[in-house]
Amino acid sequence: MIGLPLEVTFPRLKGIRWRYCTRWDEGPAAVLGMSLLRLGICCHNDWSGSAVDFVERGFRRFCFQNRAADAKRAWVGDLRITDSLFELTEQERNQVESGRDGITDHLYLVGDYEAAASIPVGATLTRLEAEHPHLPAAFYEAFTKNLYKWMRVYDYVDAQEHAETWMEDLSDEESETSVYRKVDLEIPACIKRHSKTLKYGRARKLLQKIRPRTSVAREFVRHVLEMDAHGQGYEHAWPGQISEKDVPGINDWLADAEYSRPGCLITWYENDAINACFDEEAQHMGENGPCQPNVALPIHFDKPNKELDEEVRRVFDHAGAMLRSLASAAKIVELVRDLYDEYLREHRLKSGLPLEPSTAGVREEQL
Repeated sequence: MIGLPLEVTFPRLKGIRWRYCTRWDEGPAAVLGMSLLRLGICCHNDWSGSAVDFVERGFRRFCFQNRAADAKRAWVGDLRITDSLFELTEQERNQVESGRDGITDHLYLVGDYEAAASIPVGATLTRLEAEHPHLPAAFYEAFTKNLYKWMRVYDYVDAQEHAETWMEDLSDEESETSVYRKVDLEIPACIKRHSKTLKYGRARKLLQKIRPRTSVAREFVRHVLEMDAHGQGYEHAWPGQISEKDVPGINDWLADAEYSRPGCLITWYENDAINACFDEEAQHMGENGPCQPNVALPIHFDKPNKELDEEVRRVFDHAGAMLRSLASAAKIVELVRDLYDEYLREHRLKSGLPLEPSTAGVREEQL
């Protein structure tokens, strides 16, 4: 027999917060929150009873104001305020907190990427070369140099290093048929001819002077100069730049950590030799330890309010420049992919290959 269903009553909870944090979280957040309030990044209306929520609301609004939504269209990652340079499990966090003598005296602004955004620039370089013989190299130089301020960039230079390492163990016959030989062979002539002479300074001047005829070329030039303007005065904040004096124990952690995961993969075409080298390296990333974050900036609390506010302002200025620059870069990535999709359609129509596009390598567009 099946009995009658029992009535179940759910209590209505009013005014109860959905998240509670330990004093290990609330203490540092309270100090940072007061600084953010003084700087105008947080406001009184952000307060809900938790210092962590207070900081989070101000930080989310700050990111939105600096075009984080636009950046998300191309880049897969996160920008967070944390007390650790790498992700911890609940068990690991409990172990760290139990070993502390008191509440931490510093936090970090950490930026990292979960996937490498695929940027196949071959068709773009061909289109730009029709405007000016130096434009492809100038664009490539300015684009990659500015991306490098915010992330590890994997491109043909990294593929060359990977190929040289592995070709040492190959016989002459194996080397001739290896994909590693294709890394150098596939470099477009417009890059190979000018990459050594057209460095960042010259590239920037050329981009400022040139007046492209086509609208798509003008868009590339406009967005890369906009990206460059947002990044002026900033350098890549690698974790390795944090000194042992600033954060005791940082050298030991860096010694056990692996190199950062790339935030983007710049190829000529999907499934080319650069892509093959990247796939080989990606299989082993993180095997021997946690990967370093791409960006890490410490915030120290053991100082007077004025000095603390200056440091917090400096860190948030860096974060704002990063988001705005990556938002402009996202526009470039979309243009690159549009031209590449156009190239695929034309190529497949001429070659008789299926019109349906294949999976786009490591292209990821969701955060």
